[in-house]
Amino acid sequence: MSRKTTDECKKPLNKNVDLLPVKNDFIFANLFGARSHKRVLVCLLNAILNGKPHINDITLDPTEYKKTSPDGKTVRLDIAATSDDGTVLHIEIQTQDEGNIGDRASFYQAVLREDELKEGQDYSDIPNIISIWIVAEPVTERKSCCHEIVSMYKDNGVDPIEIASEKMRQFIIELTKLEATPKRFVNDMFEVWIRFIRDPETIPPEFLNIPEVKEAMDRLTYMSSDPEIRAEYKARIREMNRIRASQTVKYKEGLEKGRREEREKAYAEKVKMIKNMLEAGLSVEQISKISDLCTDEVKKLTS
Repeated sequence: MSRKTTDECKKPLNKNVDLLPVKNDFIFANLFGARSHKRVLVCLLNAILNGKPHINDITLDPTEYKKTSPDGKTVRLDIAATSDDGTVLHIEIQTQDEGNIGDRASFYQAVLREDELKEGQDYSDIPNIISIWIVAEPVTERKSCCHEIVSMYKDNGVDPIEIASEKMRQFIIELTKLEATPKRFVNDMFEVWIRFIRDPETIPPEFLNIPEVKEAMDRLTYMSSDPEIRAEYKARIREMNRIRASQTVKYKEGLEKGRREEREKAYAEKVKMIKNMLEAGLSVEQISKISDLCTDEVKKLTS
């Protein structure tokens, strides 16, 4: 077992505590990104990567990358690390499907890769970069729970589909699809960790015989018992709800604006059409009969 922090040693674990959700990004980052519990993250990564590569140790890296231009975007990761073989790892947890996981993952990799090659280095020196996105809702039409994305040559009618490069790999893990995935396609530890992340309250007791899982559960229990962490978690939830409410208002305002613009455009086109009919020699009465408008409405549209 790794050594507990001083605060954890001082504070006894409350086994009856209501566990905080691991799927929350704040809880996930503090659980798997704790420096004193690196082996928990190593175990999770090895379960996902399944030996390609096998990780023995990691160094936790800064999680915020400042924008490089005034109008650029700042990238903030849940967990960033570098493995003992130099592989750069980015791990994200996402509770809602915002419809942009693939695009966000590609953007993050592009931004983060910018700092990986220094002046004078050869392009072959770029390290392997692996992005892992764990999502609580379905985000693809695919049936399995784990999807790996690499650069591919598409079928061009002459050559077959081939892998072009594995320098940049993306994993999308859909928590809800574990049961739909045949067991032969997932290793035992992968299943253990997915169940733990999805709902630690319901994992079978035998899972706690695994040292890393027991350590993660103890850490989560400690975090869930800590008033400061619970307060931070609740503040995070309130802020996220505020942002979503604001986005909903903006969405509704945008939707109404779009509808209003469409109505105005349709009205203008209708006026133009009726004027063209008048110019073509049709009478108001004829236009009224064709358009199903009363004569007064026709006159009003053309006045």
